[in-house]
Amino acid sequence: MRNQPVVLTYTGFDRALVTAGPAVLGLVLAAVLPMVARWALDLDIPLPFRPVWVVAGSIDRWWELAVQAAILAGLGAVVTMEILRRTASVTVGSDEVSLELADDRRTLPRADIEAIYRDGDALVVLDRESRQAFRGEARAGAAVLERAFREFGYPWRDADPFAELYHRWVPDTGLLPVAADAVLSARAVALRKKAGKEAGELRDTLQKLGYAVRDDGDKQFWRPLVRS
Repeated sequence: MRNQPVVLTYTGFDRALVTAGPAVLGLVLAAVLPMVARWALDLDIPLPFRPVWVVAGSIDRWWELAVQAAILAGLGAVVTMEILRRTASVTVGSDEVSLELADDRRTLPRADIEAIYRDGDALVVLDRESRQAFRGEARAGAAVLERAFREFGYPWRDADPFAELYHRWVPDTGLLPVAADAVLSARAVALRKKAGKEAGELRDTLQKLGYAVRDDGDKQFWRPLVRS
């Protein structure tokens, strides 16, 4: 077991790709988009959003290209900021795990951690009552995360240890208390609206009622919490 904490974040290459990649892609698009648009218009075929193609194909002056490049590079910078905001830097120590997002830092003592695993792109940490103490994308890759947690002796799992307890949520079946059913109904609306923050808050509300939830697209699956 290791003693010194280790910070799991982007590699140098990944950081360069995230910070500069979207802006560089915007510049490349600015350079080639007018040519591609003119080529597509010359084919004389139906094009979706044809007025947009016409405008893009009309750009040929240097200052027009410069403005387009600035706009697309700016959009790339916004994408970079969103990626950094949504992904967590993970610090693994012998006694605790710290997870830091742009606007949140969460520290979880080892004694409170029941299981750690990956669910798609998300890193999930369950507490002793099987609640999701953390769920989010980490900046480190899956293999790096697994190796670090195993080296520090944390309970890394290859999958959700409670996966078999989940049931697909169907409204008004009577299997859940009215309050829990209402939360899942509200959360279904949030998922359809792609309101991730609201869906996360409703997940926390459901856990306070004694139930966990996971998603498969816009489908919700619930299970009772399990105390270890």
